[in-house]
Amino acid sequence: MWKLSIEDDQSNKTVVNLVRDEYTLGRAEDNTVRLTERNISRHHAALARDGSGWTIEDRQSYNGCYVNGVRVGEPQRLEHGDLIQVGDYRLELVDDAATQVAPSRAATVPAVPKSQLLLGQPDRLVMLVGPTPGAEFALVGERVVIGRGEECDIAINHTSVSRVHAEVQSLGDGRYELVDRESANGVRLNGVELKRGLIDARDTIELGDVVFKYIPAGEIYALGADESQKLASVSPAFERLTPAPVRSGASQATKAVLAVFGLGALVVLGLVVARRDPAPVAEVTAAQVSDGTGRILQEALALVQQGEVEAAHLKILSEIPAESNARQSQEFRDIEARWADMLFDLAASETDPLKKREQLERIAKATTVDTARRKRANTELEQLEQGVAVTDLPPAPTPISTEAAGPKPPALKGGIVRKDPFASKAPVAAYPKTAPAPTPPPPTVGNDDLGDRAKLTAQKNALKSKVASGKATDGEARMLRALCRQLGDMSCVN
Repeated sequence: MWKLSIEDDQSNKTVVNLVRDEYTLGRAEDNTVRLTERNISRHHAALARDGSGWTIEDRQSYNGCYVNGVRVGEPQRLEHGDLIQVGDYRLELVDDAATQVAPSRAATVPAVPKSQLLLGQPDRLVMLVGPTPGAEFALVGERVVIGRGEECDIAINHTSVSRVHAEVQSLGDGRYELVDRESANGVRLNGVELKRGLIDARDTIELGDVVFKYIPAGEIYALGADESQKLASVSPAFERLTPAPVRSGASQATKAVLAVFGLGALVVLGLVVARRDPAPVAEVTAAQVSDGTGRILQEALALVQQGEVEAAHLKILSEIPAESNARQSQEFRDIEARWADMLFDLAASETDPLKKREQLERIAKATTVDTARRKRANTELEQLEQGVAVTDLPPAPTPISTEAAGPKPPALKGGIVRKDPFASKAPVAAYPKTAPAPTPPPPTVGNDDLGDRAKLTAQKNALKSKVASGKATDGEARMLRALCRQLGDMSCVN
């Protein structure tokens, strides 16, 4: 008899005898097997008897189904011991007939079930994009250093990776923290650039152009067809395909054999490339998407036609999984390009430098936007941070007198005009030498001046606190120095 063993994330296990010909799995009450966690779709998947075995079909669920770590696209046949991952649930298909051992056969070493082999793997990083896609690196010890240098625990031979790029620090209980080691190309966690951050299950880690996925112990994962297409579309960016050095204590003879094998592979690859041109990478269209996201792309394109570009951007990012090949389709790229162009237009018309910087930073940090637009955003950010113009500062207080105020104070470098806080608002009128000049009235300060100066001081204090906490950008630091100069606070400038 076939059985389905279901285990949740609290290690609660339930066994279902498969006596029917079809079983549906999902969160809705009309399913044969109801799974109640929030990451389960209402109608998630279906099991159907296929002759003497079973097949599983994904019902276009949001989080998908995985068999032995590979995402299910088409109906897939199952075997005894296969592990099915549905949200936070692990399902194991068991055939009682296969577990029975004949009495005449004396098994000295019992066979290890496939499920135990898959679930017995340690915490690890799996390379998605890089010189050796699919390679796994175990996280052993309190600290694992990643970089291009051979002295690193995980050595990645790629030009975008610094010699010592980052490290993964163990915090205990299966928790890890990713730390940037002052790398040239930075570290991104789930597409967000940061100096350090906590790693969660199936998070993506980008070191330059190399991408890893963190898989915790007890979870199964294998590089699927969707991600293979994604790798094929970005493979031209990799100039060096030499495998990473072995860091598991292999003998010198083993290293020599691997080196000879790698050299031979490079020679063969060079001969093939010399004899024919490389085949162009096939473009993925919405009609070719096999994980049920073609409809989402069409709905997002309709939003773009209605002028709701931001809504279309949020829709495809939230509803299309990161590993889906739909993200390599031309429709997806067109939506992200329209979104980036919209932010460029908003930044060009924005008078507030902080808001302008915010729009440009959104483009620069969006890994779904093409490289040309991200480079343009970084270039405009650099130009914005080179100096703060007078028009970027808050408006200066209106003088009390509307008459000519005399010569303006000299301009400083960067286009900043220092305001002399001790200067009189009204110039002293010139009189003929024959008549005594009357004593000018003492300078007065209007309420508007006090209010504007208070606003500048408040803005300065807010930026000063942000800089002190280490959360301010370089542009905000330059803005703080500009405000300090305008207010005459030289200690703050230094």
